[in-house]
Amino acid sequence: MYPQVTQIHPLTLISRNRLLPVPGEINVRPGQKVKPGDVVAQASIPSRHYLVDVGRVLGAQSAEAAEKLITRKTGDLLEKNDIIAETGGMFSRVIRTPGTGRIVSIHKGRVLIEAESEEIRLKAGISGHISRVIADRGVSIETYGALVQGVWGNGRIGCGPLNVEVSNLDGELTSSGLGVTARGTIVLAGLCASEEMFSMATSLEIGGMILGSMPASLIPTVQVLPYPVILLSGFGRMGLDESSRRVLETNAGREVSINAIRWNRLTGDRPEVYIPLPADAEPTKTENAFSVGQKVRIHSGAYAGRVGSIDKILPGISQLPSGLRTSAAMVRFDQRSSEIFPLVNLDIVQLLN
Repeated sequence: MYPQVTQIHPLTLISRNRLLPVPGEINVRPGQKVKPGDVVAQASIPSRHYLVDVGRVLGAQSAEAAEKLITRKTGDLLEKNDIIAETGGMFSRVIRTPGTGRIVSIHKGRVLIEAESEEIRLKAGISGHISRVIADRGVSIETYGALVQGVWGNGRIGCGPLNVEVSNLDGELTSSGLGVTARGTIVLAGLCASEEMFSMATSLEIGGMILGSMPASLIPTVQVLPYPVILLSGFGRMGLDESSRRVLETNAGREVSINAIRWNRLTGDRPEVYIPLPADAEPTKTENAFSVGQKVRIHSGAYAGRVGSIDKILPGISQLPSGLRTSAAMVRFDQRSSEIFPLVNLDIVQLLN
């Protein structure tokens, strides 16, 4: 099986593609420096169409007769209540548009109107330089720096200096950990379990929040916040893992970028924290198999969020106490504590020391 890998690196070459879902316009050039909030590409996606059958509405005898009643042509922009077809005469009957739009096609007396469109503005999500422009679709961005991958984000992008208060790292974020110095910064904390703390952070206009964990009940609150929130360990009360904490704590005060994109296991996109650093590094090779000695993180069950090392990969199929039969491994957390977990419940934590 191919395991999911979580990368935590104090220094590596970071290369990320930023792509539009449909062809669009590219706003940058190769070699150009960008910041997380810069719009690198944009496109318009039609979100609603409606079809007007002129012949049926106005009672035309044929498609040709219906087309003679249409007063507009393909490509015309329409305002609300504009006439698109009429019979003429003393008792003329007309067809009006219900809102703004654009005529996409006219065929056999039927008018297809694009009534609404959604403007997509693709942001860089990371500070770096444009290494490649992908025609009509997006760009590749590269930078050297620290990388910490998370497991959940609220879909927003932001940046700011990393605010590290030791009192926030070991316990729950409280009002004392959100002083006026937090304004405009990226706040690092082990746990935030209060809706009031998120509201207080909003009033302080922070740049973002990096958390080890939070209760799943706060998802609706966090999804509508104006700043990015990323979880490194998951939902619950497990706090920060030691590896992520060490990388972030040593970069206190540095400029940090957060791309709190939703984790998409099909595309490989996932929420990440980037810290650009003035040093060169080689790209990291992703591990593609479990092995003894690897650091792994459990992502479900009572041990969710905990990091240990693989002590032994059990041969064949094992039957667990729950009755489940699956491939499994023994994971050790310390000298006296080890447990058996299904391999599907483990993520490789790839560390570069």
